[in-house]
Amino acid sequence: MNQNVYFIADIHLHLNDSQEEKVKRERLFAFLAEVQRHKGSLYILGDMFDFWFEYRYVIPSVFFPVLCQLRETVLAGCEVHFLGGNHDYWAGQFFTDVLGITVHYKPIDTIIAGKSFHLTHADGILHNDRGYRLMRFFFRNKTIIRLFRYLHPDCAIRLATHLSGRSRRLTLRSPAQEESDRQEIIAYGKKKLEAGAEYVITGHLHLPTEHHTERGVVVNLGDWMKYYSFAFFDGKSLRLCYWPISTSDSTGKKSEFLLD
Repeated sequence: MNQNVYFIADIHLHLNDSQEEKVKRERLFAFLAEVQRHKGSLYILGDMFDFWFEYRYVIPSVFFPVLCQLRETVLAGCEVHFLGGNHDYWAGQFFTDVLGITVHYKPIDTIIAGKSFHLTHADGILHNDRGYRLMRFFFRNKTIIRLFRYLHPDCAIRLATHLSGRSRRLTLRSPAQEESDRQEIIAYGKKKLEAGAEYVITGHLHLPTEHHTERGVVVNLGDWMKYYSFAFFDGKSLRLCYWPISTSDSTGKKSEFLLD
């Protein structure tokens, strides 16, 4: 594996062509071009799409340019991994056979450049996710998935988009709740570090976080909606980065990504 390794999550590409979506896609394409230029490896840790369900013969037309860019990234010699999130868990043979992407359905424990990584979307980890954990069990049931596939794609996608739009708790948190969630995900990461991981990377929370301990580093990737944040590992160290934009990002931090 190339030692330039990129980690990204929670892009939440929507099924519309709004100006906001165009900006999001343009920056994503530029990011993928950067991965290609450096022959890097890419881990997408869930919720790249606000909704994705894989039918045997149908893909949403609005996602076609993004899927082409992912295929170009693979053809450029980049290793691409996709870990399903709570919005796009249902990737399958199209990703593997057509795009050439390695699909994962469970958290990934892997070795990169001799370092131990634990990678997870992190949905269902928070204490107040009890209701969601029950819903996740329902949506990942093989029988339910099989039945959903019999719905006409137009109806199924409309229904799923409606449900997705109602699940916005993570974007409506108070500052106090955000900090509580941040500390909870750091605590989760520390347990994984104590179990032997050197780097723990999570998604789902939309809270850019880089926490260092004596045992290792815990990172939450933030998102590609508000922060345009991701993580980069150069074979020696892991850091949280922000994709360059014309002004400082919404956190007040100077946007930066430094690679020659």
